[in-house]
Amino acid sequence: MKLVRDFERRLEQLVEGMAGRVFRGKLHPVELAARLVREADLSMEQGPAGPTAANIFNLRLNPRDLDAEIPPGLIRGLEDVLDSTAADRGWRLDGPVRVSLEPKEDVSPGTVDCRIDRSPGPLPAWAFFTAGSDTRHPVRHNRCLIGRAETSDVAIGNPGVSRTHALLWRESGDAWVVDLGSANGTQVNGAPSHAPLLLPTGAVVSFGPVAFTFRLV
Repeated sequence: MKLVRDFERRLEQLVEGMAGRVFRGKLHPVELAARLVREADLSMEQGPAGPTAANIFNLRLNPRDLDAEIPPGLIRGLEDVLDSTAADRGWRLDGPVRVSLEPKEDVSPGTVDCRIDRSPGPLPAWAFFTAGSDTRHPVRHNRCLIGRAETSDVAIGNPGVSRTHALLWRESGDAWVVDLGSANGTQVNGAPSHAPLLLPTGAVVSFGPVAFTFRLV
């Protein structure tokens, strides 16, 4: 029930009053949001940084279930629910969430056919690692690998940093970091990160010999 209430609150803020003008019968944005979250959960794959969900969702509905042209605000509301859920649950997304609603005669009235896909793409930063005035590493993925390897989500070109050094993720409104068995360790405000450590904004994080200040956007 809490999940449904969260959907309702988020959607009401963005698409207040739209549902009655867009959908007929039993379909409602909350039902679509619940379906999207379920499909995202079912799409989960275990990647190098942990659980990774699909980010492209095409919802196909019978035209008789739609009463008007689909407003962009409704699409944005559904995408926001998925973005928020991914951040709350610690899911990685490799690209921005994209939701589309498509009328299709071959879909039975009152039902939804969901097609999913994965498409890497640029993501906005939700945090930064800074050092002085000239070093600023953006954190873009909900789950990101930090290391010396150029393929790292946050790449730190220092020989004292291991190729795969640490994992950073956000979940339930908090950011966390854990060392991945690096040669020179990870510390948060001087505490070693042998187990996951809470990473508050303003914390000083050391990856081996390199120290940064962590800032949430």
